Amino acid sequence: MGIILGIFIILWAGATAGFGLYLQTRCARYLERGSASFFALSQITYPNAAVIFDAAIAIKCFGVGVSYLIIIGDLMPGVVEGFSGNAASVGFLVDRHFWVTGFMLIVIPLSFLRRLDSLKYTSVIALISISYLVILVVAHFFKGDTMQNRGPIRVIRWESAVATLSSFPVIVFAYTCHQNMFSILNEIGNNSHFRTTSVVVASIGIAAFIYILVAITGYLSFGNAVLGNIVSI
Repeated sequence: MGIILGIFIILWAGATAGFGLYLQTRCARYLERGSASFFALSQITYPNAAVIFDAAIAIKCFGVGVSYLIIIGDLMPGVVEGFSGNAASVGFLVDRHFWVTGFMLIVIPLSFLRRLDSLKYTSVIALISISYLVILVVAHFFKGDTMQNRGPIRVIRWESAVATLSSFPVIVFAYTCHQNMFSILNEIGNNSHFRTTSVVVASIGIAAFIYILVAITGYLSFGNAVLGNIVSI
């Protein structure tokens, strides 16, 4: 979709996602402290549809979870081969079914924890992994060791409307977090308007910055030869 349009869509998607989170903070004011949820909010607005709203959130979260397992299955065999060239000789280490099943067995018990705060240690691991990926992409960009295989660069001109629309859901998916917002509002120590708004602005702002940084440096490193999964290049 080109660099300019890509940056605009990332920022626009972040702004709309942030506005949705902000609306959730405002809606939570109508609920008792510590009891905010989509179901409780639906009880005030559309009581007869409360179960439907909860079912929609459950289906959406299930789809997000499946998506992450698919990504894990695609990535982990390559990650293992990157750490050890002999990994292919051990069949199950490069079998995506093994990794999907293994991570599913790890994630299922964590899903039964009642508080998001209980996931703070796993969140640290996730942040370290993200930091490693960002450093890896940016370092290769400055090192310039991918330039010989770099494809053409589109700054303003896009490929096509179809290609742009096919990339749009990926960008929207990157800001998926609204299902956790009420839990955060229930657990946050200071739930003042300023505090909750600051959390929304900071989280969306940092995410958008990282997305743009990785998108620009990754695209300038590989051009149109870049794949949907930059780690596999």
